[in-house]
Amino acid sequence: MRDLICSFHTTSGVMPGGPVASRHGLAERLAACTGAGYRGYWLHWRDYAEQRLAGMSDGAIRALFDRHCQRHRGIEFFSDWFVDGNAAAAVAESRSFDAAQAIGADTVNVGADFAGRGFSLEHMVERFDALCGRAAGRGLRIGLELVAWSDVSDVGTALRFLKPRNAALVLDAWHVFRAGLPLPDLARIPADRVSCVQVSDASATVRGTLADDTRHRLFCSDGVFDLTGFLKATERFGTPVSVEIISPEVARMPLAEAARISCETAGRLMR
Repeated sequence: MRDLICSFHTTSGVMPGGPVASRHGLAERLAACTGAGYRGYWLHWRDYAEQRLAGMSDGAIRALFDRHCQRHRGIEFFSDWFVDGNAAAAVAESRSFDAAQAIGADTVNVGADFAGRGFSLEHMVERFDALCGRAAGRGLRIGLELVAWSDVSDVGTALRFLKPRNAALVLDAWHVFRAGLPLPDLARIPADRVSCVQVSDASATVRGTLADDTRHRLFCSDGVFDLTGFLKATERFGTPVSVEIISPEVARMPLAEAARISCETAGRLMR
């Protein structure tokens, strides 16, 4: 069975974009993930920044990951790396790279343009190449996530970004199914160019826009996605499976319960 990773949002206890990255302490989250059966954790760069601001050293943060046996590690998530002169994106990039090196992760996940600002594909590819170059200088890989409402939402477009040797793709079942991507299309991706595979479920009806709907994800097998088919189609990439449940109901759950249910429901798919 493939190892399961807990995505940051699954146990953050808050919805994305709020005033704090998480309402639970990092040590408590990692302990809950270990107790639930997870073998890895994706840390958000905002979470890392908050830990440092609270006085925790890089060594202490890494020690928590080691103590709780979270061996698969990665960093979530920023965008706007393609907007020249964007100060906020530069901060997110710097903090993400620092966070990766602090916890011993080798991959940082990013997204493309979610706002339909009309950047050309050539511009996006050029800026992504530059981002990968900066990451390579820190010994890191960049995982570009296919996002259903972004300008990188299909396999054909995503493949254009894989020229750098440290470039990879992130395949999230939610985005794959909401974008209507046929699972056989995933076979076009080279087997060594996927850095992360994510699972969650969803109802048959989209709630509002796709950007709204992605904040109402369900535990695996509580919705309509063919997650068994998705896992079979992504098995050849050899990555662990990250469980990413973004939902106000899950955010309100006790920490241990959110970790346990998310891990158990994903684990049943792979037995």
